[in-house]
Amino acid sequence: MTRTLLEFADSLAPALPATPAAPTEAQIQLVTFALDREEYAVPISQVREVIRVGDLTRVPEAPRHIRGVTNLRGRILPVVELRSRLGLAPLDTPGPRARIIVVETDGRILGLLVDSVSHVLKVTAGMVIDAPAEVTSAQGNYVTGVARIDSRLVILLDLDRALLPALA
Repeated sequence: MTRTLLEFADSLAPALPATPAAPTEAQIQLVTFALDREEYAVPISQVREVIRVGDLTRVPEAPRHIRGVTNLRGRILPVVELRSRLGLAPLDTPGPRARIIVVETDGRILGLLVDSVSHVLKVTAGMVIDAPAEVTSAQGNYVTGVARIDSRLVILLDLDRALLPALA
């Protein structure tokens, strides 16, 4: 009787697949933001927080990409205007949707002044295309790839490459 009961249970159990399931493709989480009319992204692992643009104090003789410094809960935070660092027209006055993305790069905490922050996205490695050789150079090799998300393209930035020369 025990044997019959086990055979019955075996007949009800779904058959296991002959081959193991393929592992799911690795996902990358990105924080997306706008500069001019384009969408950019940085890895969420480098983002600490997103804050509203408050008072910025200009620093005499600072590199032109440094918009100034701000007080973030008692910490002096340098704020980089990402537009001008990437060769876009600088922003005269931040609009109401402008934000500062607080990031950590190379052991430093910095603020990135952007036009607006859009989303946190999860993309798979298959959605990312390497940056074409035509858009990289010795001075501008901070574009690591382009993510194709539905009908839009998101430019992926390497913050270490994009920011550290600006602070030197």
